[in-house]
Order: sequence, then structure tokens, then C-alpha cells
Amino acid sequence: MSATAITLSSYGVDKLTVSEVARPTAGPNQVVVNVKLRPVNPADVFSVLGVYPGFAPKTLPATPGLEGYGIVTEVGPGVTRVAVGARVVPFFDTLNGHGSWQEFVVVDEQELAIVPDSVSDATAAQLIVNPISVLGMLDRLAVPKGEFVLQSAAGSTLGRQLIQIAKSRGIKTVNLVRRSAQIDELKAIGADVVVSTEGLDTPAKITAAILEATGGKHPYGAVDAVGGNITEALTLAVRVGGTVIVYGAMEGMSCSAGVGSLIFRGITITGYWLGKEFPLMGVKGRQAITSEALDLITRGVLEPFSGEIFPLADIGAAVGKSMAAARGGKVLVA
Repeated sequence: MSATAITLSSYGVDKLTVSEVARPTAGPNQVVVNVKLRPVNPADVFSVLGVYPGFAPKTLPATPGLEGYGIVTEVGPGVTRVAVGARVVPFFDTLNGHGSWQEFVVVDEQELAIVPDSVSDATAAQLIVNPISVLGMLDRLAVPKGEFVLQSAAGSTLGRQLIQIAKSRGIKTVNLVRRSAQIDELKAIGADVVVSTEGLDTPAKITAAILEATGGKHPYGAVDAVGGNITEALTLAVRVGGTVIVYGAMEGMSCSAGVGSLIFRGITITGYWLGKEFPLMGVKGRQAITSEALDLITRGVLEPFSGEIFPLADIGAAVGKSMAAARGGKVLVA
């Protein structure tokens, strides 16, 4: 039997191909999952372009896609954790080219999260990349209750989830956006402070706007998806001894910081990459942190920001839409 998969024989958005591949079968302790829905994340686009280290198949063709949701259609000998018909989020082997942009995948029964009936398909499809990254970064910053955490790109899907999760922990948020139109939108989901960088053309001006909005209170720590001069603004704004975690590169593959921030203010700049952190958690760790995310979802704390849905065969258009500004939520592929 055959199945549909999106494959790359060489890198580039124009190289994405709708292919027919052999449908996998379940071996001992394995399950086959019919992948029903998957998002297009920035890292997926970088995978397609051949510049993402989390997609490094030894040979091509290969299939990208970091996350997705599906239904178990076959169980192998020895499987006890799930049955046919179970709603699950597989932990995809995207590194080796076995990603979510295909109809069927086979995984070990332990390498998945079981999705409660109360969680929608669209929400389940976005369980891994953004929620787990937010949980990991907030845990690393260890922001005390009542303190501020500062973030760039606050209008992104991840940024919105950070607002929601921080609020559930009693942490206040300072949120940088590029467009003033986003201010009321983010405050409506619980943002404490929102600062637009429109017209603020230097790190010093951005920092001044942040501190004016917080009444002079320096945020405890920060997360940055932008890089460039925004990183410098965050290093100037956070408390003495604070940490800035860089997890994205919206302005390119470099970021800046003043020497004074590093030497005299003791600021630490570090990175967070889920592609490294998630495997290091081990099976039990992966199951535990996805269970934590699912609990936040079922309690109504976390609500992913879903956008337009494209058919799998129209993957090129989906990728193009995912790179558009003000796209209205995470692009999904069915």
C-alpha cells in the first residue's frame, strides 16, 4: 500500500514534491499513526531551505515537519499503551528525515503523547514546538512570581503562549511588538505591558520605552526571537545579572550586545533550541513535559493561535503563507 508524503530531493521551497511512498507497518512495540494535521513552523521553512540543523537526513529524498497530530491505525506486537483509534502526537524523527509532512509514520509506542478528547485537532498539532519551548525557557529563567519577563516578537504564536503560561505562574510580561495595532490584541489575552517598537530606531530608545512602561522596573530576564539590535535592547533592559535567551533569528543570524552590559551589568546571553533539548529529556521527560502542556491546554490556560488550513498537496502555498506578515495565526496543513 502507498501513502502521500512531501519529500525533498534537493533543498528549496520550489523543490517540495508530493510523492507516493510505501505505507509503513508496525513492528514490535511500534504503532502506525495517520497524521491528520501539522503546522508550518519557521524551523520547518529553514528545514526546507537546508539551513536547519534539526533536519539533517543522511540522504535525500527526505520528509520535513517537526510536529503534528494523528490517529493510531495499527499497533504492533507487545503494544499496551495505546489502541487503534487513539488520538496522539508522535515524537517525529525529523532529524533523520522522517517528519510530519506525510500521511503515515511509525513510532515506538513510548514516543508519543496521548491527546485527551477535550483537546482540538488544531491545538494537538501544535503541542510540541511552541508550548515546550516556552516551558523550557521559563524554567531556565526561573522568574519569581510578581516579576517581569520580557520578550520580543510577542505577537507570534509562541509569544502569545508565553503570555498565557507566564500569567498562570504569576509572572508579569513585558511584550515587544512591531506594530501598534497588536497592543490591544495582546492585552486582551493577558499581557501586562505591551511596547511597540514602531519609530524606535535604536536599542537605547527601545530600552527607555520598556522602562517607562514598567515604571522603571527592570525585567528579571528575557527571551528573544529577533536577534540583531533587539538583543542589545533586551540586555540593556533586564536587571543586573539577568539572562537573555535567544531562540530565533527573525533579523538574521547575528545579534548584538554592548560590552558594558556583559562586563559591568553581568548580563548572560544564551540560546535555547528545542531540537537539542527535547532529545536530552529522555522518554519519561518528553512524556512529562508534553503532559504538562496538555494539562495547561485542558485547563484553558494555553490556547494556540491557529490560522489558515491548506491541503497537504498544496504545501508550497502553505509555506508561502507561513512566511507572510500578519498571517492571522499558525498555518496548518491537513
